Amino acid sequence: MAELAAVCLPPLAVLPTAAFVVLVLGAACLHPAVRGYALPLLLGSLAGSVWFWGYHTWAVLPQTSLAGQNVTAIVEVSTDAEASYQDGCLRGTLHIRELNGEPCSIKVSCSAFPYAEPGDKFTAAFALQEITSRRYRQSWYAKGVYLEAEYLGDYESHEPSASPIYALYRLRQDLSRALCLWLPNELGGIEAAVLLGDTSRLSQTVEEDFRTAGVSHLLAISGLHLSLLCGLLSRRGGRFRFFRPYLALQAVLILFYMVFTGMSVSVLRAGILVLITLAGYALLQPPDLLTSLGLAAVLISFSNAYAPCDMGFQLSFCGVLGVQLGAALSRWQKKILLPEAEAEQRNIRRRLLQRLLNLAETVETAALATLATLPVLLAHGLSAGGAAIPANLLTVWMLRPALILGILVLLASSFSWLVPLYRMFSLLLSLWLSWMYALVRWCANLPVARLYLPREYTLLVWCVLVFLALVFWARHRLLWYGPAAAICLLAAVYLGAHMQQGVLRVLLAGTSGNACTVLIRDGQAVVLFRGGAANLNAVGDCLADNGDPDCLALIDLRQDPKELDFSGADTVVALEEQSSASSSLTLENGMTVDCFTSSGGNACVVQLGDYRIGTAAGQPELASAVYVDLFCAAGSLPESMQARTVLTNSTEPRWLEEENTLTVYAGEDPEVVIRPGTSVVFKEGEILAVQ
Repeated sequence: MAELAAVCLPPLAVLPTAAFVVLVLGAACLHPAVRGYALPLLLGSLAGSVWFWGYHTWAVLPQTSLAGQNVTAIVEVSTDAEASYQDGCLRGTLHIRELNGEPCSIKVSCSAFPYAEPGDKFTAAFALQEITSRRYRQSWYAKGVYLEAEYLGDYESHEPSASPIYALYRLRQDLSRALCLWLPNELGGIEAAVLLGDTSRLSQTVEEDFRTAGVSHLLAISGLHLSLLCGLLSRRGGRFRFFRPYLALQAVLILFYMVFTGMSVSVLRAGILVLITLAGYALLQPPDLLTSLGLAAVLISFSNAYAPCDMGFQLSFCGVLGVQLGAALSRWQKKILLPEAEAEQRNIRRRLLQRLLNLAETVETAALATLATLPVLLAHGLSAGGAAIPANLLTVWMLRPALILGILVLLASSFSWLVPLYRMFSLLLSLWLSWMYALVRWCANLPVARLYLPREYTLLVWCVLVFLALVFWARHRLLWYGPAAAICLLAAVYLGAHMQQGVLRVLLAGTSGNACTVLIRDGQAVVLFRGGAANLNAVGDCLADNGDPDCLALIDLRQDPKELDFSGADTVVALEEQSSASSSLTLENGMTVDCFTSSGGNACVVQLGDYRIGTAAGQPELASAVYVDLFCAAGSLPESMQARTVLTNSTEPRWLEEENTLTVYAGEDPEVVIRPGTSVVFKEGEILAVQ
């Protein structure tokens, strides 16, 4: 927690925050009753802060000091390489093994380098710079990547690396091909992901369906997968449970599977927990999951102080905490409703109540795990669907048979004389995965699957619910928490809906410097479109992340439009097909759209009340200047559009040096929240220029 705070807080806030924590915990240590709790927290905070600053000084600064240099390096292509936006090139992580003739070990991110297989080595010239993306910087840091490299040329190939990591990667690819040989493409990608950790075969549609349904964790190997596979090796209470050679064999298999699947954060967390449990069995000591979870977090973050910034790290640990909270709640319910004094009774009422409590435990665990991961999703700007609970209840139990059938397929594929069994197991696996995927798609299409939750307000409500739970637990009135939480939640939903009524949100979606403008108000959207297919996909993702509002109109600003599928919009206006230079459109949500077309470009102005929002493609030549309050800029600023404020998703717009009389806000995913006649709030951006 101290490492995460040191990364996320502004530099000027770190020192006073740390001082405040130390003073509060130090004062608490003076009280004998709380000394046992406060002292470990104080020591942990100090240790985490010291380790973060030490790691930053020792490991990060020496690498970031290379930024701005042009170097010649021998690099090794990592296993995350994928197709780049440039034809014939890849993007991903490069491992620098030699820099200007000196051996080293530095990982860099490269957006375009010549095609090569993972493990291939080559010499080339690169320009090094710090990671420019603010949105993904922490994610790269969590992977140990602190620099970006721009490929400059001078390519010279070398012998491929002999590292076992790439041998295991090639083995994983071979097994993935054997696993998917007799499976349909979509289903083969699902099985390769859940069993082997190979996500390269997953289609965008499958990933989107699983994400919308709230079960994307099934596609990433995590503690659930590892625990299911471990269950195949041992049974609770078995005769070999404490047999040390058998425990050692399990530990070796777990370590191999962790390395084989790529050592992701979720696999590391799950593997460490299992290894600690096996060590406990070997020493005849009972395992404690919360202590083991904390130890796993410390071990992972010890190797990289930025590891807690990884979204997978946060989701994995928060999900486990939610599951443990559900288990604790279930034990408390059984203790209250099924007292030990009646344990010998085997009447129908007790058995029925016990089954109802087991069913409630399943639902409560899914709900609490979803709620525990909600803050992480919101903090990273992701959407949270309302179908996560039913989707988990319907599909999680299907994962174990899918893993078993996948293992049988791989075993049968190893011998030519087992080809009939190979095909039969593949058929059974295909049927099972098709049922599983059908349930996922059904959940993804539920009306509540796509919800827009305002980040700050939702986090506030979440914190209030957690605070209420702590208060009721401290007062030993947990039975009353359910009604109190329900009343609080209903009031929060009503207030949130009332406060969002009539609010207009302006978002930019698409490529940097040429983004589309998306306006959302009261569950209805208007899209001012420019660009190509990539921008259309970005608009679709933007609408999906914001609750999938109805698209009332799509205004096509392109001067040379190519055929694109705009079937999702109720009304499509192509400005190039207009018979006159200007037109007006009044929408049912109260907005008025004025469109202008000329030989030099097209422009559009949306008006809500007294506030005017404009955007353009090209350099429209209008009869007179058009004045707007907010201009959503592309690669240029038309002289005919006069604006008070400019919004762009480019951090270095070319027109910024030419214009000094504007207030310019920029960000990778900027957003403006407009309350007509009340306020205008700029979010997810920073000021580049001030009038």
